[in-house]
Amino acid sequence: MFLADGGGGPYEGVTTYAGTQTLRVEPAAIPGALAAFQEALDRVAQMVRGLDGLECLSWAGDPVSGETATQFADRTNSGTVDSAIACLRGYQTQLMSAVDALQQAHDGYVLTEGTNSAMWTGK
Repeated sequence: MFLADGGGGPYEGVTTYAGTQTLRVEPAAIPGALAAFQEALDRVAQMVRGLDGLECLSWAGDPVSGETATQFADRTNSGTVDSAIACLRGYQTQLMSAVDALQQAHDGYVLTEGTNSAMWTGK
């Protein structure tokens, strides 16, 4: 938290969830969900690439803007648990897991339904 007088500091708490997380999707909705999660993953990956290459300059060339640029760079790219890049990479990892799980569910559904269809149509 940053205070109006310029003091303060980063959020010190760490929010974690240790339980099993599940996503339930009706089989017919899997392709749409997979496409939506893949689009989100692509957009987050683009943001991560943008932050990786972000240069933080001292805008006015004075000590105040130099310190501001340093603090901005630290909060953005430091890799600490509450930095922007760490948050985006964590979100990217979660999206990758969701995409992988949805792809596996889709592949399993197509395999099962393909087998069932072939059984009923004699193919």
